Amino acid sequence: MSHMLAVPIETSPGGIGERVVAIIQARMGSSRFPGKVLSDLGGQPVLWHVIDRTRRAKSIDDVIVATTESALDDSISNFCAAIGICCFRGSEEDVLDRFYNAAKHLKADVVVRITADCPLIDPGVIDEVVACFKEGDLDYASNTLRYTYPDGLDTEVFSFAALETTWREAQKPSEREHVTPYLRTGKFRTCNVQSTLPVAPGAYRLTVDYPSDLQFLRKLYEKGGKAASLESLLKIFDQEKGVLHAPERTIPNEGYYRSLAAQASPGVAPRLKLDQSFAWLSRSLKVIPGGSQTFSKKHTQYVKGAAPIFLQAGKGCRVTDVDGNSYIDYVQGLLPNILGYAHPEVNNAVARCIDAGHSFSLPHPLEVELAEKLTQLIPCAEMVRFGKNGSDATSGAIRLARAVTGRPRVACCGYHGWQDWYIGSTTRNAGVPQDIRNLTSTFRYNDIASLEKLFTEYPNQVSAVILEPFNFVEPRDGFLEAVRNTTHRHGALLIFDEICTGFHFGLGGAQKMFGVTPDLACFGKAMANGFPVSCVVGKRDLMQIFDEIFFSFTFAGEAASLAAAIKVIEILENTDALSVIAASGKVIQDGLNVMIRETGLSERIKCVGRPQWSLLKFLDTSGNDDIVLKNLFQQEAVKRGLLLLSTHNMTAAHDTVAVQETLDIYATVLRTISEWLQDSNPARFIEGDMSQPVFRVR
Repeated sequence: MSHMLAVPIETSPGGIGERVVAIIQARMGSSRFPGKVLSDLGGQPVLWHVIDRTRRAKSIDDVIVATTESALDDSISNFCAAIGICCFRGSEEDVLDRFYNAAKHLKADVVVRITADCPLIDPGVIDEVVACFKEGDLDYASNTLRYTYPDGLDTEVFSFAALETTWREAQKPSEREHVTPYLRTGKFRTCNVQSTLPVAPGAYRLTVDYPSDLQFLRKLYEKGGKAASLESLLKIFDQEKGVLHAPERTIPNEGYYRSLAAQASPGVAPRLKLDQSFAWLSRSLKVIPGGSQTFSKKHTQYVKGAAPIFLQAGKGCRVTDVDGNSYIDYVQGLLPNILGYAHPEVNNAVARCIDAGHSFSLPHPLEVELAEKLTQLIPCAEMVRFGKNGSDATSGAIRLARAVTGRPRVACCGYHGWQDWYIGSTTRNAGVPQDIRNLTSTFRYNDIASLEKLFTEYPNQVSAVILEPFNFVEPRDGFLEAVRNTTHRHGALLIFDEICTGFHFGLGGAQKMFGVTPDLACFGKAMANGFPVSCVVGKRDLMQIFDEIFFSFTFAGEAASLAAAIKVIEILENTDALSVIAASGKVIQDGLNVMIRETGLSERIKCVGRPQWSLLKFLDTSGNDDIVLKNLFQQEAVKRGLLLLSTHNMTAAHDTVAVQETLDIYATVLRTISEWLQDSNPARFIEGDMSQPVFRVR
């Protein structure tokens, strides 16, 4: 480092009132990029830039660098001495202890935590987070609870009192190593600061984790990034797209997830007390075939004796079973509760409607209001008809397509409900006449040739192509466009089944996200946060034909559910609910995939799909579905307090505390599974009858 000039940094002018101290966490012994904090960036060490930019924050009274007592970090101490910055040296292993004593050394009232690998930390962002902390009567404020800023602008602010409590009470190795996890466990008043700039989470990396990151930042400095604010940096990125090639994205907080996996201990979770669940099941089976109204909610979808059978209450992301056991729920009623259970604003809107009556003898104005709103949001929607279930909508769309084209056959890809036209194409086709079964054929997602083959086999017979535009597999470039073009070339209608994708990925659905507009589309589930409503939307010339076919329900215009849907849309439009869903889902997906790798299970368990709705895949050593592994994982997760099938159906109510609890549970489950898979017969650890698929697509 002798070739670089150590330029002194101006001392603090001092503050008034509470003393705000920024502590920059630095060490030379990074496992991924040793020595990075003193590597050259624009003629100065990376650490110099972090200190300089942190000092420019108006809210900061003083800056201290916290490093270890290791001889390896003597160079950091010497560098700080050369530029007149206080350097505190403490425990190498107990980072929380080092951090606490550094804050104590400078008599901090408020602590700002910055890491030394963020040379473009924005003083304005620091001031925003400090202001939020001071104005909110908080213990902890951060812009990292949900990532809306580029990686490298991470700022955490907390009171010394909260830090001292954390230092005294935090016991887990991950909490001692990473300083702030205990502050996010629900014991403190916290707040997230969200960026107001149009920055996609993870779109930019301004941190130094790898040598490639440093090379990128050097190029950015050459383009004027040295003293730039976040807003200015975004302009540079936009202007220099052809020159600046950002390094490959990495997982934020990967080290923390590795710590969670490392500290987890394997072991069998205690059995749940389920006496009341089984008592209700016994009563139910006497009067309800199968004991449930919905196959996917039946007791057969979980390991018998290791999971609840009846729930009695839900609030936010949590549910309580009839025995009083509590769970973080990732099923969420099979996806409809986009805001979580019992959302007060939605429930109040419904209650007001019910007070005035909700199932009328003539249409209600809410039908018009909701239809108008949907036509503003969904690209293909010019007119709207309502139903109750997703099956109502998909079957109505198919009937309309048959009426328009005069053709009988349907080509489908995905799951489309319980009606004869679709369910006859699956293995659960009892009661569906063979003639009806023969009219529906399936094609493979991302395989346009399989669709072309159907049109060749049945020329001038296919009325509609209906598919889920995507679920857990991304469409290949041009696939959806090819489906649309092929469908229209053969004179059929294109229907997007957005019962699941609708609203979770934006109010315009997958069609808006991918820029491919179908003729008709079906929405449901999340429309009303658990209240029953679905719809078919489409082009005016097609939708008007609904007046000539029979698509009619007593409860299609039931006003309470329409009121719920209007309120849900209002909340999704005017709050950060959708970004919360995406951010929380990303933390779970990132953390889970890191811990899967750390426990040696990368070839057996995968979390795929987008963060809003991700899927757990369980594979045997040949890469095929492994029902035993799935049951083992589900059994141990449920017993520890996670209710899940195989997807993360994220809601706006899955907060930071729930996400952290989830990761803690997953870490232990993965350690346990990893150990069990060494056994010659892992199935012996399953505590009851295994769950089985509802059906298989033909």
